[in-house]
Amino acid sequence: MLLIADAAGPFDTAIVQAGGRLIRRVPWSAAADTLPRIAGWPVLVIEAAGIADDRLDEILPVLAQFIVAAVAPAVVAITADQIDLVAGHLLGPDVRLLCAPTMDERVAALRAAAAPPLPTLHADLGRTVEEPARDGYRAEGPRPPLTRLNDRVAEIARLVSDLSRDVHQATGEIADRRPGYDAEPGAPAFTTSVRAQEVRRLIAIRQKRGVFFGQFGGEALFEDPAWEMLLDLYAAELEGTRVSVSSLCIAAGVAPTTALRWITKMTEMALFVRHPDPVDRRRAFMALSPRASEAMRGYMVAVRKM
Repeated sequence: MLLIADAAGPFDTAIVQAGGRLIRRVPWSAAADTLPRIAGWPVLVIEAAGIADDRLDEILPVLAQFIVAAVAPAVVAITADQIDLVAGHLLGPDVRLLCAPTMDERVAALRAAAAPPLPTLHADLGRTVEEPARDGYRAEGPRPPLTRLNDRVAEIARLVSDLSRDVHQATGEIADRRPGYDAEPGAPAFTTSVRAQEVRRLIAIRQKRGVFFGQFGGEALFEDPAWEMLLDLYAAELEGTRVSVSSLCIAAGVAPTTALRWITKMTEMALFVRHPDPVDRRRAFMALSPRASEAMRGYMVAVRKM
């Protein structure tokens, strides 16, 4: 494992506990010159906490290029105020972003990064492709957290795919049911358009559950970060506003590290798309893909009919 850090810290201990071997610790000031000379495909471990934004903005593109060129998995520790800057450069399937991680989270991420690939999800929505297990791993026994995450994202992807396929049928069915005569005076006209207020109201209703069930641990009971983020991005799309990665993490209603994993997987599944900020290249905005947006509209129209 190759560690990018200015001094010894938690990752030094985590690497040992994860069963890894520290090849070298490279200070941030030397990263740009050192990485091109690295042979092999080490796990890249990055301690970004405490690094100035200007230095991050200078070196992160180099790290991103190395990760892509070497197909090197990376584990990156960041603080909450670094989410947008770091995610703007390093958000991707080979990068595990850890926000204010504990030692256990560091160790678990390093083990996962160094392990043979688990089942991966193709961009073909809803289809899971099993990669050959190189360590004898089989599906028996408890499923690893990342595998469960893959399964859940696949489920969301299948739902979105089904909604996207059915939306035209739904709107066509609505059109076929229109009477051939004028509606009665004062009768509300049905429309297939969706207003942002409808989506925001649905979000507010979902958040109310925690108010009444918080004493029973209701917040954890109702966690559904994928759906919360789909709703938030769709509402923002209707409002014509942009959503940063950090704002989307807040909307997910879970720990930032968990939200970042979901954002990465749902981007990989072509549910989310990332757009660079035209004003500040250090930041990126998240949005629904056209297919996901169409599916959300179909869902809202269908719910309105119930």
